[in-house]
Amino acid sequence: MADQEAEKNSAAVRKIIDHAQLHQITEKLFVRFPLHVVENNQKNPVRAIGYSHPHLEVVHQLPAGVGRTLLLVKDDNSMMLECSIVERTDRGTEILKPMRLFISKRGVRHENRTPVEGGQTNGDLVGQVRHVIPHSEFYRVNAGSNSVRDTIFAQYKKAIREIIPNVQVVVDLQRANRQTVRLKKLSEFNLPIFAPVMSRQRNADEQSIVAMPYSEYEQVMRADGLPGDYIGEICEPLRYRGALIFGYLQILSLHEALTVKQYHSVRQLARRLEQDLYTKRCFPDNPIDGKILDVSPNGIGFVYTGQRNLLSPTAVGDKIVFDAHFAADNITTLSAKIMNMTSLENGKRYGVEFENISEDAQAALKKVTQ
Repeated sequence: MADQEAEKNSAAVRKIIDHAQLHQITEKLFVRFPLHVVENNQKNPVRAIGYSHPHLEVVHQLPAGVGRTLLLVKDDNSMMLECSIVERTDRGTEILKPMRLFISKRGVRHENRTPVEGGQTNGDLVGQVRHVIPHSEFYRVNAGSNSVRDTIFAQYKKAIREIIPNVQVVVDLQRANRQTVRLKKLSEFNLPIFAPVMSRQRNADEQSIVAMPYSEYEQVMRADGLPGDYIGEICEPLRYRGALIFGYLQILSLHEALTVKQYHSVRQLARRLEQDLYTKRCFPDNPIDGKILDVSPNGIGFVYTGQRNLLSPTAVGDKIVFDAHFAADNITTLSAKIMNMTSLENGKRYGVEFENISEDAQAALKKVTQ
């Protein structure tokens, strides 16, 4: 039996060492999706800057080492890319050379689950979910008129033009489940666009900004018909509580190249804009509580009321965003995909799988699962 189990597990893991195939996968996938470095059984966020055969350039906060193991979770697969470290650059990035790749089926349902106690402590929610909202509800609200939201946008457009003259400022919101090429790329990479001059890649101090790889940005330009009459672009994703990209703030320069200083000014304004939209209630609202049953590093199970609410029309495969109150001092917002639903006497049990976990959310989950 033990031999059969070992053989089964071995067959479930595919090992790739063929250099041509290995580097093709690295170029097509590992520079396009969120990554983690696995070290001492811990997952640490890492961002891919770009790929130039045969090297992958990344940025992270880990100390020097002799090798890195990168984790990419895509669909039903977990990909572990073992790399050697070639060098550390002057701008703080790390150059890696892919050596071998291991692909295995994900086992989220079989992960160790940590039970979560529920209730209230001094009036604070504990072990509860709140503001459980389907992604589609954001798009429906975005498509409607909102005078408060329009006033906020006008104020920020004016502020940006005062800081950066001779630019066109666009605030665009996702209004349907189908994404434009731009929104799709922003969501996949979870990174801004910084193109001081659209017709060339960034150089010198411009590379201090971690942004979408130029090869991917070229696809966005083609879809949008750029550069046209414009010189450069800054495009900062707009997020709901750091978990869901619902639109973007775009600056298009008309006469001059954009600078790193201007990018940081736009980034600060984008974060303030997100906060103003939240505090002035420009987002969907669903203040009903649900009880967290258990949590794993990649998913959570909770029971939600059977009464009519925003979550009622959802089905398996739909995506939601919610606040998880693990403890009074450990609250985070997560985006997830519904993997299963079970009807109960007091409502439904939802099993969801996280997607695009932010660094803050990762830290909150570690406090619960470790």
